[in-house]
Amino acid sequence: MAGRPATGVRWQVRLTVARHGGWREWLAVSGDFERALAGQANTAVIAPHVGSEARRGRDFVRVTVAMTVVTPDVAEAVSTAWWAFRKAAADDPGGWDPAIVAADVQPEGG
Repeated sequence: MAGRPATGVRWQVRLTVARHGGWREWLAVSGDFERALAGQANTAVIAPHVGSEARRGRDFVRVTVAMTVVTPDVAEAVSTAWWAFRKAAADDPGGWDPAIVAADVQPEGG
C-alpha cells in the first residue's frame, strides 16, 4: 500500500480498538505505539495518530486512531486504515482485541 500513488477521495477514518490490560499497561506502551503509527504515514495514509483513549472497566482501554486516507472508495479506506493500524501494532499483537473494533469513515469535509 505504501508504494502506490494515492488517488481518489480523501476519507476521514477513525478506528476504535479495545486494548487488553488496564490504563497502566496502555500508558507503558502508548508512546511506542504512537510512534509506530506515525511511521505508517505515506501518500495514502495522512497524519495517523491516536485520537482518543478511554478506560473501559479495569481491564480494557478503548483506543481510537484517526487518519486521512486517500482511496477510490470507502471499503478501501477502511482496509488501508486497518493495515496501518496492524502494522503499528505488530510489536504487540496480543495487546489488542481485534474482535472489538469499530470504524467511522466520512468523506473529508463531509
